[in-house]
This record gives sequence, C-alpha cells and structure tokens, in this order.
Amino acid sequence: MTEKLLAILAECYRRLGPPMTFSVNLNIYETSSGQGFFASHDALEGKPTINIYLDRISSLPPNVAEAGVRRQAAHSILHGSPEYYKIKFPSGLRQAMRSYGLPENLATEILYGAAMAVKEHAVTRFLVEGGYLEDQLAYAKYMLAPTAEELQAWELTKNNPTARIIYLVMTIRDISCAVPLLKKPDVSDEIRQYLEKRLSHLPDQYKAIIQKIVDETIQKFSDDTFKNIDNLVEAIVENIIHKELEPSKYETETMR
Repeated sequence: MTEKLLAILAECYRRLGPPMTFSVNLNIYETSSGQGFFASHDALEGKPTINIYLDRISSLPPNVAEAGVRRQAAHSILHGSPEYYKIKFPSGLRQAMRSYGLPENLATEILYGAAMAVKEHAVTRFLVEGGYLEDQLAYAKYMLAPTAEELQAWELTKNNPTARIIYLVMTIRDISCAVPLLKKPDVSDEIRQYLEKRLSHLPDQYKAIIQKIVDETIQKFSDDTFKNIDNLVEAIVENIIHKELEPSKYETETMR
C-alpha cells in the first residue's frame, strides 16, 4: 500500500508540478485516532505536510482513495505555506462576533470551514484542469453521499441557532469540492442530482441559503484564495449568521 501511495503522489507531481516549497513531509500511519478524514494536509511548520491513515484509506473505493491522495498533493502545490492556514478573521466576522457575542472558538470554526471550502474548491478545479476529471468526479460523489452520522447530527443541532450555523458551514465545506464540476457539461446534471440528495434532509429555507451561496459566491471564485475566503465568510455572515442570530429569530427559536 505504501509503495502505491508513493507512486500516486510521484505521478501527480510529475504531471502538475512540485510542492510549493519543492519538498514535502509525508507521514503514513497504520492507524488513526478519533474521527476525521483519511488524509490531511497542512503547512503550519513552514512546508507542506501530508498525513495518510492506512486504516481509513483501505476501506474506501480505490478510485476515491486515489483521488483523495491526489488532493493532498494538489494542496501541497497550491496551499503549501503557512499563510494558507493562519488566516485572520475577516472584518465581517469580527463585527458578527461583537454584535452577537460569538465566542472566538465558534468564529474560528466558521473561518476554518470557510477556508477549507475555498481550498477544496481550488483543488478540484486544479486537478480537473490537470486531467483528473474521472477520479475527482468519484471523490465528489463520495463526499456528497449523505451519511447516517450527518443526518443524526442535523437532528441534534437543528433546534440550536449556533449549532445550526456550524452545521451549515460544514455542509458548505463538504460540498465545495463538487462545485467546479457544475461547469463541466458532461457531469453537471449528475452533480446537481447528488447535491440535491446531499441537502434533501434540510428544510427548504436552508437548502435555498446553501444554493444561493453556491451560485452567487462559490461559483464566482477567482484565483485569489484569500479574497475568496473573505467573500465566502461575508456570504456566511449575511445569509446564515445574521438570519440565525438576529434578535427576533433567536428569541423565537429559544422559546420553542
């Protein structure tokens, strides 16, 4: 398995170019602890670091696993320096913290989710442009498949305004990898169907909010990662945070 993973990464770098710092730390673990993705990337220590967990990745369909590994390589090329992981609070989010008394840890989760959404979108676009359409389609369909855990999480959070905010932001994070495929005529209809299914458990007003953010913000992303993060956070503040925490609605929700 390790040799196969190395071969996937090497082929990806040959095709797409080297990591941002021309080298990468690669950690392959037999087992993982807690919950999380089967692979991850960061650059907090000054250079790209890819972590892969064999117990998780071995349980995935092979094309999804390969797509996920390629995504880590793409992150190291596009987002392989610390500034992509040490992002300051945009002004709109700071204002929401003051207006609604949002604690810093909650605002950090919102910013983290938005930043991940932007970077995941960029990775899909980059890989598809590099010729990896088929496996990224498989990955997107995997990410869009509803799980029992996600449905249960909604049931647990739907009556709490701040919990709803986090749930909706993380939903945006999880679907963002599929959005570039909406511009591919051969697969766009299929992706739209998967997106509808992924959101089908949400009330209509939340489906509409997420669809609006996809159409008006995510599909209009530029090549500027930090501008995209600011724009997405602004859309989240305007369409989710304000609507969830404005006094009249908040009082209605808490009185139920």
